[in-house]
Amino acid sequence: MTMHSKQRSLAQAVAEGVTAGDTIHFVFSHNRSHAAVWEVARQFRDRHNLRLVATGLLEYATALCAAGAISSLESAFAGNTYPAPAPSRVLIQHFEKDAQSDPNWTNLTMTLRLMAGALGWPFVPSTSLAGSDLEHGAGRARIHDPFGEGQAMLLAPLCPDVAFVHAALADTEGNAVIYGPDAEELWGAYAARKVIVTAERVISPAELRALGPRPGLPGHCVAAVVQAPYGAHPQAQFVWNAQDGVAPYAEDYAMRQTLRSLSRDEKAMRAWLDEWVFGLDHADYLAKVGKERLAQLHDMTPPRATVATVDGVTAEERAAVAAMREAITAAMTGSHDVFFAGIGVSHLAAWAAEAGCRAQGIAVNLVAETGMYGFRPYQGDPYLFNYPNARSSLLHSGFLRMLGALAGPRAQRVLVFLAAAQLDRHGSINSSRAANGQLIVGSGGANDLVNGGGDCLIVMPLRAGRLVDRLPFVTSPARRLRGVATDRGWLAPVQPGGDLQIATVMAAPGQEAAAVQEMQALCDWPIKVSANLLRIDPPSAAELAALRAFDPARALLS
Repeated sequence: MTMHSKQRSLAQAVAEGVTAGDTIHFVFSHNRSHAAVWEVARQFRDRHNLRLVATGLLEYATALCAAGAISSLESAFAGNTYPAPAPSRVLIQHFEKDAQSDPNWTNLTMTLRLMAGALGWPFVPSTSLAGSDLEHGAGRARIHDPFGEGQAMLLAPLCPDVAFVHAALADTEGNAVIYGPDAEELWGAYAARKVIVTAERVISPAELRALGPRPGLPGHCVAAVVQAPYGAHPQAQFVWNAQDGVAPYAEDYAMRQTLRSLSRDEKAMRAWLDEWVFGLDHADYLAKVGKERLAQLHDMTPPRATVATVDGVTAEERAAVAAMREAITAAMTGSHDVFFAGIGVSHLAAWAAEAGCRAQGIAVNLVAETGMYGFRPYQGDPYLFNYPNARSSLLHSGFLRMLGALAGPRAQRVLVFLAAAQLDRHGSINSSRAANGQLIVGSGGANDLVNGGGDCLIVMPLRAGRLVDRLPFVTSPARRLRGVATDRGWLAPVQPGGDLQIATVMAAPGQEAAAVQEMQALCDWPIKVSANLLRIDPPSAAELAALRAFDPARALLS
């Protein structure tokens, strides 16, 4: 067979590959093809006829909705992630107005559905969703387990019409080099009817072969390949082989912060698109970003944040220190040697706990769900998915192996750090819905972790309305709950699955009774106090210094 080039312009690839009514998917490795996002926004502006499916709907999804390209949405997480999870008002409004949209998946279940689509399975079983409100909806079914006892949860396969992938390097036949951490493990590309690859650099097949084997996507699966330098911007591009001739670049934090702010107002986001996207092509976009700004992104060491001038100790810091202490104790006893870092204050607590263990010669590996195993967090930048964290990892993997295997039902010695918007009296989590039913952000990987075999440690400062007798929505049921680290003390279940009780208060000597009263006043049910109530000291200067080293600006710690 005669070899032929699949290389196209960006506009041509989208025009030929995407049609009205398509289900589209922007594959998540450690980034997404934002060059393709902007081109889809240009070509499908105000047509409202594309369905967007994803594990995570981030800034790119907010932009596509504001562009008027999207009719419906399906996701595990919908919002912003830099520097920490936060809702997107634009996405919330789109979910509210479209009954066919579904935000109630998880990172693992969406990936499993893509895998099922890729493998041609009629369905795929999962241990996630069970016991939560996420299990209700289209694409989910319960059956009697034909090989065991009880029921099994089945999920429908997901086959996008078009998947977009961003690669560090590709050849003209579409063979694409994709470096980890590789969250979705390319299942969306294998499941899709068509795949469009954007790449930092496109070379000949002979040149790619000469470099030797690389991780990635076979050209056989690819319909079109586009050379799009900085095609992941404002996200990062990691490159782990210098011979590739591609310079890695970091996240554009300033741009991501801008997009986060714009996600609150669809008109403001639309005005940004008018300036930055509509009427421009990819080269114009890069020119607008500016050569100097792009060049600065090649400094792969994030700038250390300016130390905050916040007075005193914040509630987030107190809660994080309570979690640190519990985790270090668990590691010292030998019961846990993997800390699975959630996102937000919970991941900072995990980071500081791992550093504390390392300082004492206790071996613990940090894990993040996107596929970072054994990483060493960079001090000065609290963003979980930054380049130094990925670079320091022992291994790279993805959702299936991290959420499904390492922390799955057969997990051993794994301590899971989670955040929560609300908890009920048993420790079940709500991160999906406000009291009025409005979407918050969704599960992400939390439900997967709770339904796994790891022990869960929740980090949550106490505020009015956060400890409730009954949740408006159960995102993650209470399973294997070790306890809840708060700014005022430690809550622990009386027995597995039982009510939470006040087990420890964080207070100065003689202030125990006042601390208990404060905790009870913030609880919506008459929470009981352990007969063996303990007191712990407030955070020490050394503990605060260890925690703040990772977030000196207190972006997450206030």
